Amino acid sequence: MERQTDPSLNGLFHAIFFQIAGIAIALIANSANFALILFADTDGYEIALCVPIIATALFTFVWGDATLQSQVANIKDATVETKKTHAYKYISTQPYNLLRLMNLILAVALAVSQFSILFSG
Repeated sequence: MERQTDPSLNGLFHAIFFQIAGIAIALIANSANFALILFADTDGYEIALCVPIIATALFTFVWGDATLQSQVANIKDATVETKKTHAYKYISTQPYNLLRLMNLILAVALAVSQFSILFSG
């Protein structure tokens, strides 16, 4: 008898992979923003430098929120057999709304700190 893989698990793994990729991209983008703001001569370019700060914050929020919502959707689509597993019970009880809020707060906090450095000089 051949065992079928639950498609929702594949979707969940893809959503988690995309979330990790998004975290890496956001980390690199925020690091570049901070390096530019801290070490470059930004006098006269403050308004122009707002664009990458806002873009990075939007990317962090939109990508993170989408991947978390995708995880929740795949959890809801799980088969009855999958719902009986310990892994499902653990993953499905994570505070996804809190994680979404934390993602928003993190994006805003990083942008605010970058703006404060940019405009404090």
